[in-house]
Amino acid sequence: MGSELEGAQRSINRATKRIDEAYGRAARAAGLSDSAFDILYALHVAGQGCSQKQLCELCFTGKQTVNSSIKKLEGEGLVRIEHGTGRATRIFLTDEGLALADEHIAPVVAAELAALGTVPAERLPRLLRAMGDYADALCAALDRIGGGRA
Repeated sequence: MGSELEGAQRSINRATKRIDEAYGRAARAAGLSDSAFDILYALHVAGQGCSQKQLCELCFTGKQTVNSSIKKLEGEGLVRIEHGTGRATRIFLTDEGLALADEHIAPVVAAELAALGTVPAERLPRLLRAMGDYADALCAALDRIGGGRA
């Protein structure tokens, strides 16, 4: 069973790395860093703007990285920050950001949906459950080793 699990581990790691590399290529094609791409992706999908906290959760990225990426994107004219009362700040795509998202993010979302469409409908719930179970178990184990999420 050990070698079977090790083979599964290698397969999952290979698939994960291939996916990460593909997203990295998409980010570079858009002229963006990985974190900037993730933020534009999240804002594109959210559609109505997000708080910095929501972006951290959607991008699975730390506050400091999201904050510096937002400032850079704002400087490039791709996002705008709307300050509300207190700490109620929301980040939105500008017209230029929307155009970039339409050109580079929307095709990625379409590719993700097309890839999911290749999975037979009757197998999709099982795949999603299995991926969620694996992610939950791995994150819990890694959090125990590394002291939890920041």
